[in-house]
Amino acid sequence: MVTHLKSLSLSILFAVVLLFGAQWSLASAPSAPEKSALIGVDQRPITTTSAYTIYLPLINRDYPIVEEFRGLWVTRFDWTRFGYTVTRSDLDTIVDHAASAHFNALLFQVRGTADAYYSSTLEPWAARLTGSTTKTLGTDPGFDPLAYMITRAHQSSLQVHAYINILPTWLCGVDAPPSNTTPQHLFWTLSHATTWSNWRVYSDPQTPMNIATCADYLWATPALSLTRNHITAVAADIVQRYDVDGLHLDLIRYPGSNYSFDPYTMQAFSDALQISPTLTITAWRPSFQRAQIDAVVQQIYSATTAIKPDLLVSAAVWPNYTSGYHSYYQDSKGWLANGFIDANMPMLYSSDILNDLPAWTTRAQGFIDDAHGRYVFPGISTNYTDVVQLTDRIEAARSLGAKGVALFSYGALNTYDYWDDLANGPFAITATVPKPAWKP
Repeated sequence: MVTHLKSLSLSILFAVVLLFGAQWSLASAPSAPEKSALIGVDQRPITTTSAYTIYLPLINRDYPIVEEFRGLWVTRFDWTRFGYTVTRSDLDTIVDHAASAHFNALLFQVRGTADAYYSSTLEPWAARLTGSTTKTLGTDPGFDPLAYMITRAHQSSLQVHAYINILPTWLCGVDAPPSNTTPQHLFWTLSHATTWSNWRVYSDPQTPMNIATCADYLWATPALSLTRNHITAVAADIVQRYDVDGLHLDLIRYPGSNYSFDPYTMQAFSDALQISPTLTITAWRPSFQRAQIDAVVQQIYSATTAIKPDLLVSAAVWPNYTSGYHSYYQDSKGWLANGFIDANMPMLYSSDILNDLPAWTTRAQGFIDDAHGRYVFPGISTNYTDVVQLTDRIEAARSLGAKGVALFSYGALNTYDYWDDLANGPFAITATVPKPAWKP
């Protein structure tokens, strides 16, 4: 782009000089370059004299490619619905939208309540894939959504991180899952291996979580090794058989502070009493339960990274660390400190900070400050009626030094149609996913 050009002869002179490789002095880039057809091309000014300055694309880039994790949660509720069988075109649309907005990673949910949204020999096909809550559990949808998503996403330079719920084992307020699926559902595997209810979390030593009255999910206790081993096997199987770029863990905690007094936890307490007779259950249980959650994270991380050393293992974590630590027994900062995980994505869209940017920023800062040399990608809601609320948080995360962000979730983002706003705003320049320095 030529400014102050005064004659055609001068234009010709510039062209001739460039053609024969004359040396032009470089000036620094403008702070707010105008948009042009040369999006993404270096357009630093070339200065000829004090009077005339031109901007021309340089062939050789001498600056690093931008690295930033731009993740998009795609929950099973975003891409499946009742009364409808999922098709390949549904996944095509997700990929096209994400690529158009310059995301570079999809956190694609493939496990909800011990069911599979991919072809598995360990868990049955999810009923939602074929349009029902429970009746079509185990019914093949006619294609493998995870395999197809990986192919399509990689064609569009998008990573796929297999997103799995960890401890929810079935739904609440419905009947038990069908018992005749192949493979058998974990609900029945645990019920047959232990008892009807011993494998569940307990609100007191006599009261297991009840499928008819629980709030959202029926949770398994992580104190049972059979549960931990099964979930680890599911994660390892995905990483072994699919070309996923990452593994994303969710609901890897207890359901609340009053859980759990299940038989396995109580047996562990009884064993501890043999060593320290003055222990109380109140003093002992919190650290024991955090240790159970830590063990699940560490076991999954070890098993999956042994298969694929460069796998990025991440987790969606409670938005208030102190509350997560004390009430849900989730020591997410400890996972980073101990090398149990590569990245945490704090779910910073709880009601107390959802519409309060300063409070949101302070909360994000608290997680980023304790990253221990690993990654924290703040989670940002997409459920804003004003896109500025979303973009402000992306910029806030950058100002705090975050190496990326994760947006929750595809459904709301699509409802508000913010794809172009991101592509022309904070994600205007494409970015690659950062490569962890601690990975091979």
